[in-house]
Amino acid sequence: MEQYLVTPKQMKAAEQYSEQNGISCARLMDNVGRLTALKLDTLYGVGEKRILILCGAGNNGGDGFAAAKYLSRLGTDTEVLILAEPKTALSKQCYERCAPYFSAVYTIDNVNADSLISGADIILDCVYGTGFHGTLDQSTAQLFSLCNKSKAIRCSIDIASGCDAKSGEADEHAFCADVTFAAGAVKTGQIISPAAKLSGKIITLDIGIEDYPEYTAVINTDSLFKLLPKRERLSHKGDYGRLLNIAGSERFIGAAWLSTNAAMRIGTGIVELASIEKVISAASASLHECIFLPLKNSSEYIDAEDIKDILKSAEHASAITVGCGMGYREDTRLVVNAVIENAKCPVLIDADGINSLSGHINGLKDNANRLLLTPHAKEFSRISSLPLDRILSDPLTAARDFAKEYKVHILLKGGYSVIAAPDGRVAVNMSGCSALAKGGSGDCLTGTVGGLLAQGLGEYDALRLGAYIAGLAAERASLTRDESGILPGELAELYPYILKEYR
Repeated sequence: MEQYLVTPKQMKAAEQYSEQNGISCARLMDNVGRLTALKLDTLYGVGEKRILILCGAGNNGGDGFAAAKYLSRLGTDTEVLILAEPKTALSKQCYERCAPYFSAVYTIDNVNADSLISGADIILDCVYGTGFHGTLDQSTAQLFSLCNKSKAIRCSIDIASGCDAKSGEADEHAFCADVTFAAGAVKTGQIISPAAKLSGKIITLDIGIEDYPEYTAVINTDSLFKLLPKRERLSHKGDYGRLLNIAGSERFIGAAWLSTNAAMRIGTGIVELASIEKVISAASASLHECIFLPLKNSSEYIDAEDIKDILKSAEHASAITVGCGMGYREDTRLVVNAVIENAKCPVLIDADGINSLSGHINGLKDNANRLLLTPHAKEFSRISSLPLDRILSDPLTAARDFAKEYKVHILLKGGYSVIAAPDGRVAVNMSGCSALAKGGSGDCLTGTVGGLLAQGLGEYDALRLGAYIAGLAAERASLTRDESGILPGELAELYPYILKEYR
C-alpha cells in the first residue's frame, strides 16, 4: 500500500472520506491505539515496562486512551496523566471505554509530575497532535522540559506535541521524541526542522484509511523494489546497461572510486570510469571489474581538452553520471555542457557538476526531461538563486517548482530527501540515518542511481529507488555498529544482500 505525506487539512479530508466509506473515526482512533501498543511491544518489549501516557483534551488524547487500553492488555503497568479534560466527542467516548484498563489516572493538578516522570520507562506523548500551532502554555512547557530531561524512552503519537504539523515550526519546549508513530500518513511538518529533529524516527501506522483524496507527496517504501530489473539466467553484461562515470581529480580521488563502486554493486552490466590518470591508477588497484578511460590531456583535473574522447565514449552509454569530485572550475562547466548537449541517454549531474551550472541554469530547459540533478541544499541554492532558509523551510515546493520550470528531475538531498519530476510528481525518502552524514555519501548515491538508470529504470523511479536503497544500507550497517564509524564506502557492499532479500 502506498504511503503519503499530507498536510493536516489533507489528513482531515482522508478521515472524512474514510467515514463516508464505512470506517468510522472512532474505529480509526482505536486502530491507532492498538497499533501503537503493538509497535511499542515490538520495539521495546513492554511487558516489564512502566509506561506513562500524557493525554490532552483533543483527539490525540483519545489516541492515548486507546493505546493505554491495549498496552494494559499486554500486561503493562500503564499510567495516564490527563493534562485537560477530554473535550471532543471522540476523545470523551474513548475515555469512557478505556478508563477501566488504566493502572492509574492522574490529573496535572493533583500529582507530583517530577516523581511520575522519573519513574517511567516509556513516556508516550498524546497531548496536542496535528492541531497545534503557536506556543505552549507555561505548565505544559515545564512538563515537557521534565520529560525531555528524563532517561525514559520518549514516543509520540502522530506528531511530537508542540510542533506545527504543517510548517515544521516548534515551541522551544516541545516534546522531544525518540520515535513518532504517524497515524495513517506522515505530516508535512515532520520532514522540516525543527519538527523533524523533535520527531525522532518516524514509523507510519496503517490505521485503515484506504484512500487519500489529496496528498502532498508519496513516500519511498519497500514497494519500490518491484522496479528492479529481472536477472535472467540466459543473459550477458550488455543486458544490464553501460554507465559512463565522469568523475574525480587529484584532490578527490575517492569520489571517483565511491561512485564507480556503487554503480557496479547495484548491478550495472558495464561501468566505465573516465578520469585523470592518477585517479585511474588508484582506482584500478581495487576496482578490477570496471573499464577505464584515461584522459590523456588532463592532469590534476578533468580538462576541456578531453571532451572529444568523453563524447566518443558517451555514444555507447545507456546512462551518464558527471560531476563527482571534478572540482569547481570553468573546464568542469565546459565538460558538463558538452555532455548535456550531445548525450542521447539520461545524464545525472552531481556535486561540482551542479555547481558549474550556477549562472547558466537556463541551458537545462531544452533537454527532453532526461537530466537529473542531485544537489544538497546549498548547491540547490546556488543554481536556483533561492535563499537557503526558504529551501529548508519548504523543500517540497522548492524542488517541485524547480523541476517543473526547468524540466529536470531533482533529488534535493537532506535528512529527508525530496525527489521531484517535471510532471509535478513528488516523493520523499525517509530511509537512512546519521551514518550518511559523511563526505562520500553523495558519491555513493550518484553511482547507485546512475547504475539503475543504466539498467533501464526511468529517471523518477531511479532516483526514488536509489535513494531508498542507499538509506536502507546505512540502516542495516547501523544494526551492528555505531553510526559514527560507518564509512560510505562500506554501504555498497551491502547492496547484494539487500537486493537478494527484495528481488
